[in-house]
Amino acid sequence: MGSMPVFILLRSLVVRLLSSKLAGSLVQFLRRTLATGASHIAAALRHVWDRLRSQESKEAILGCVLCLLNMHKKVET
Repeated sequence: MGSMPVFILLRSLVVRLLSSKLAGSLVQFLRRTLATGASHIAAALRHVWDRLRSQESKEAILGCVLCLLNMHKKVET
């Protein structure tokens, strides 16, 4: 009967270790995924930027991007 609390303690330690490793792996996966998504968006924006001829259009696109980034910043805080 005295070994039961030790078993419960070991089990909880193993669960915490596994969950922390899984959480770490999940965070790394999300960072890679977001970085990949950001690079695809940046490439698409560069392509659009290169095709735009007028300065007005470029300023309008830049204004939209800055607005979106500002909205994202407000959500984080």
